[in-house]
Amino acid sequence: MCWECGSDYASDSDLTDLDTDSVEDSSSQCGEISSPGEAPSENSPDKQPATKRARVDKGTDTGTAPAAKGSGRRKKTPGLIVTVPTDILLEIFALLEPVDLLHLFGTHKFFRKFLSSNNAASVWKAARVNRGGVPDCLPPMSEVEWADLLFGGSRCQECGKKGIWEIDFGIRRRVCPPCLNENLVCNGAFPHEFSGYDPIIMDLIPFSSIGTDDHNHTTDCKLFWSDDVLRMAKELEVYLEPGAEQALEDFKQSRKKYTDPDIAHMAVCSAWADEDGSRQLSRARELRSQNTELFQARLVDLGHNTEDVERMFDRHHYGVLDKELTDARWKRLIPKVERKLAKLQEEWRLEDQRKVSSAREFDLLKVYQNFVRPLPQAIIPPSKDFLKLCDVAEFIKSPPTGDREDIQPFAERLPEFCAEYMRKRKLELTRLLALSTDVVQDTTTLRSQGIDTPDDVLLQLATSVFQCTRPGSSPLIAWDKLQYHGWTSHHQGLSRHYARPASESPCTFSISHRGVVAARSLLGLVGLNAQTTTATAMDDLQCRFFCSNCLPKLENGGSFRMAMNWRQGVFHYINQQGSSHEEPRWEFLSAEQLQVMQSWRVPEYPGTTQRCDEDPATKVTVIKHMQMHGITIPTEGIDFSYDQGIVERPPPATKFFITPQKPSKSGTTRKSKPSTELIYLCQHCNGLSRPFMLEGVKQHIKVKHKVNSPSEGPDFCKIK
Repeated sequence: MCWECGSDYASDSDLTDLDTDSVEDSSSQCGEISSPGEAPSENSPDKQPATKRARVDKGTDTGTAPAAKGSGRRKKTPGLIVTVPTDILLEIFALLEPVDLLHLFGTHKFFRKFLSSNNAASVWKAARVNRGGVPDCLPPMSEVEWADLLFGGSRCQECGKKGIWEIDFGIRRRVCPPCLNENLVCNGAFPHEFSGYDPIIMDLIPFSSIGTDDHNHTTDCKLFWSDDVLRMAKELEVYLEPGAEQALEDFKQSRKKYTDPDIAHMAVCSAWADEDGSRQLSRARELRSQNTELFQARLVDLGHNTEDVERMFDRHHYGVLDKELTDARWKRLIPKVERKLAKLQEEWRLEDQRKVSSAREFDLLKVYQNFVRPLPQAIIPPSKDFLKLCDVAEFIKSPPTGDREDIQPFAERLPEFCAEYMRKRKLELTRLLALSTDVVQDTTTLRSQGIDTPDDVLLQLATSVFQCTRPGSSPLIAWDKLQYHGWTSHHQGLSRHYARPASESPCTFSISHRGVVAARSLLGLVGLNAQTTTATAMDDLQCRFFCSNCLPKLENGGSFRMAMNWRQGVFHYINQQGSSHEEPRWEFLSAEQLQVMQSWRVPEYPGTTQRCDEDPATKVTVIKHMQMHGITIPTEGIDFSYDQGIVERPPPATKFFITPQKPSKSGTTRKSKPSTELIYLCQHCNGLSRPFMLEGVKQHIKVKHKVNSPSEGPDFCKIK
């Protein structure tokens, strides 16, 4: 901001580079404020002074020498206006507003001298009326100082910060809050801040109450500007000499009109400032609206898209539109406006492309998820791979068409895409098995020839035991278990149909060497070929084994061993990493022991409903769920099915007591055999073989499974 003319160069536009006029015009006004010695000659008022240059000869007439090209900025003169009679100038200037006079005041010393004279008082008064009844000056300010305070811009007069609209009429300044806090001194703090000054100064300078809402000041606190204190202290020095008492009293009386607060007049000034600000804001908005319409019309005439032009002005505010749009300004602004419009058009194009691409990707993923939801997770290709297909990626990134787009051709490709992915997964696993000497002992031919097709038989072998490389994963025996292993296997509580995030990579697998060793030892025990026997064939044998490495455990006076099927045995050996299980050793249950076990209820694998494809659950839960569909007696194979492949871990092994348990005291007091009372199992506890007494199992089902009237069959069953 120029302090002489008050021009403010700031702009509130997001296109400040568009407005070059205010800078050019203001600089031309402010740059010619000169000292009195630079006044033009009265004899040649229209003569242009020469540009300063090195003096060649004392006799050279530099007054008529032309200015050297590019030698610098010329000084300007007011021209013939200095010859106009004073009364004519007064008539002309009386038609202006204070801000116009303020600009004239800063252009040249001629106008500054003229407008500072007593003759110009009527001009300033008329200008204040023209601006809407500007209040009279606050003493001791001159008309120029008053105009500069009101119209000199919105910068802080102390630090130059922009956007300071409020004026403190008490101290006659436009100052930002930080500068107020730094420069205002409370009358209570005066002795501390100005310890060497006479307190009489506070009676001779204006004060403010702008800080009375501060919690550090009382409501009757007076706040003084520190520079006013220092200036008055210097002026007061001559009146504090001995014998100057009367002069001091006269000086105090002369300052009374400056120090006595005219509350009513300051209120009038504040009210006018608020009203004028609202009036100027309304005028700027009206001018902005007119200029916006003019800009839009001219841009459309130049061939720009009407919708783009309207969008440009609807979403952005341009400070250049708040000023009068002349032809000269239009010529300077139009190239920059067109460049801005081109930049916005490119941004809008990219934004529209992102929206369309996102919508297309969403629709494609929705079709993809609906297709792969019923598939086993291990054979579901990652969605990001589907989106990376050449034609799919091109469709997503193609420019918007504006029409409804058909994605059915991409949906028809999904079966082929998923089949190819499953083939690749099987091929990877086949190569992994072929490289493992634990699974395939003679792989010389396979390695020499290479493997380019998956081997389904090899994947179904009982010795094909895999392990997911993610922590906490369970062993996976053969392809029937591995194909269902996926992302939700590592996220408890999520449905197996929950869609895998695009950022989630597929699981990777390795060979479980301990699992292979355990499976081979069990196959050798039953006398089957490890290179040809499948996992399904081992399931059909219905054999049960004891681990010979595990000693019998004691319980209630008896001892038991864990009876396992072959899958439970593989899991058992993998989990037992101690020195007692360096190699697997097994033994068959005797015929009598096996007969006893076959009379017990075997824990079931969870079943699934065929109608709504629910997650795995126990048979009882599935039957109750089917009743919600109106099926009183569900039929296995039609309404529900057993799918052991979904459940990775087999049911827990069964305790088999090789030494009977001792009768409990409670059992003898009731004169009944304990062994005949502990004969019930809960049907709701999937995979658990905990025995109960009759009353105990009923109470257990009521409390844990919330079944009010448990009955034998659906809720519990006998094991003897």
